Amino acid sequence: MRDWKTLPLGVDIGITRLRVALGEAGAQGAVRLRAVVSRDVPDEAVGALGVEQAELVAAVIEEILLELGTRESRCVLALSAPACVLRTVRLPKMSWAERLRAARFEAQRFATWDMGSEDSVVRVHPLDRTKGIYAIGVARKRSVDARVSVARMAGLRAIAVDHDALAMRRIFGECDAVVDIGSDRSSLHVFGPAGPLTLVAASGGATITQGIAADLSIDLPAAERRKRILGCAGAGTAAREEVVASIVSLIERARTRAAVGRIVLTGNGARIPGLAQDLERASGALTQTPVPQILQTSAYPDDVVRVASLDWALAAGLLSWGVAA
Repeated sequence: MRDWKTLPLGVDIGITRLRVALGEAGAQGAVRLRAVVSRDVPDEAVGALGVEQAELVAAVIEEILLELGTRESRCVLALSAPACVLRTVRLPKMSWAERLRAARFEAQRFATWDMGSEDSVVRVHPLDRTKGIYAIGVARKRSVDARVSVARMAGLRAIAVDHDALAMRRIFGECDAVVDIGSDRSSLHVFGPAGPLTLVAASGGATITQGIAADLSIDLPAAERRKRILGCAGAGTAAREEVVASIVSLIERARTRAAVGRIVLTGNGARIPGLAQDLERASGALTQTPVPQILQTSAYPDDVVRVASLDWALAAGLLSWGVAA
């Protein structure tokens, strides 16, 4: 029998929901999920750039850990645009110190904020040393510190802060791109020859909820409940079309750098009936909502996994960080 060892927890701190994945690794890099717990986070407790109410978020994590019943304290966190940017560059042969200086120079060119006025973290990682291809990541230091601090307050020790595009790539290997539809934004992660590219649109599931509320003259909580049960169903159609159009615009931008022929759709917004088909028609790219292999090996019933996988994907991807293929 193979020995299974507990992995660092995958902790996905989202703007509206928080997920923690618990799993273990066996021989030859095999990974299996033991449990995932999700909880809503208080309104405005988490922002796009940081954690605004750290104690409340830490309390949610502590509650999840009690339910998981684990003593594991190591964790891997995620960071995404606009708090960080990832690019792939080609660098000539040079020393490590020279490479880091070059990476900082390159980061100033593509960072979406002024690195001169805001502390930033820059990391460089070799992708193909023989060809001089490296991945450069730059993140707002305050965004990194906020997540690490919250984990610490909950009794966890962050061993890594991963880019969400890389976490998605580990579990969705057979696609050109991943579209993650969140509450207030939609992220497109494209995986081309030049490395991952992330583009963000300022519309998501909340956009459709607001459209339903406006069309039916109901409050947002009622509109959200209706959306989860019925989808748009004759209301919020214009808002739905707006979300699809914004994602298609990202895809067209990305196609100037890489082919996008097959898309994986994930995130809670992907639950809306017919949205995948709308995106497929508008973009011309095959659009699917597959269940990642790591979730198929879990102890949950297949129907539960099928429904929950859209919400669990990032936490599962973080769980597999550092596991040898």
